[in-house]
Amino acid sequence: MKLKMLASAFAIAASIAPMAFAQSSGNFSAAGTSASCVIGDGGVLGGGTSLGSFTANISTGSGNGTTLDIRPGLVTGLFTDTKINTTISTSSADVGIQVCVTVDGSGAGVLPTPCVTYDQRFQQISSQLFSQLVACQLVTSTTACTTTSDCAALGANYICNNPTGLSGAGLCVVPNPLCNFDLILSTLSAHSFDFVVSVDNKKPHVVDASWSIIGAGVKGSGSVASCVGPGVLTVTQTKVFNNSGALTFTSN
Repeated sequence: MKLKMLASAFAIAASIAPMAFAQSSGNFSAAGTSASCVIGDGGVLGGGTSLGSFTANISTGSGNGTTLDIRPGLVTGLFTDTKINTTISTSSADVGIQVCVTVDGSGAGVLPTPCVTYDQRFQQISSQLFSQLVACQLVTSTTACTTTSDCAALGANYICNNPTGLSGAGLCVVPNPLCNFDLILSTLSAHSFDFVVSVDNKKPHVVDASWSIIGAGVKGSGSVASCVGPGVLTVTQTKVFNNSGALTFTSN
């Protein structure tokens, strides 16, 4: 595929507000934000943008073969926390960020695909070690109980160890809080991807790049989080030479 640029390249400022840039002859447009994700104490993510998408308007000229090169660039952050203890032997976390592009409200014709995954992480810890350690066995209190509700005054993690079900036949017990394992990972990354779409001529187009959280969340004990920012959406109008044929993508 041969592409002929309609104008010279334009420089983008390092920090831009969430607004569209002025276009030059209708061949370049951009939008973005300087809000930045940061990793704080304990690996917790902070900052970033509260926006879920960028929108840029671009006008196209006359002639055949008009194509848009759409490039969403984002800094993405992922946080995963998985924890196991005497009662939870396996914990997993799955979280990611997916970016999708539409032109005039539709993803039809966006190549190679309208949505891509910029980041995704699966994290899991699993162990039966605590069940084999005497020091990790249940801590028994002196409070008699019939049901777990009788143990509420001692704390949220106490249960009634009363296999017979008889009144006052059990004692309140709690897992040893010192027997646990906690794994935390935090990552910041910068990504960009080129989406290409052929469009009609002699009309303005609305290009939208949006992002959303993907993944199965947490199974077991732990938490996940993500953030986005700074980010920029750039749209460049190009031309496909008539002698180059149609714009196509192939997959093996």
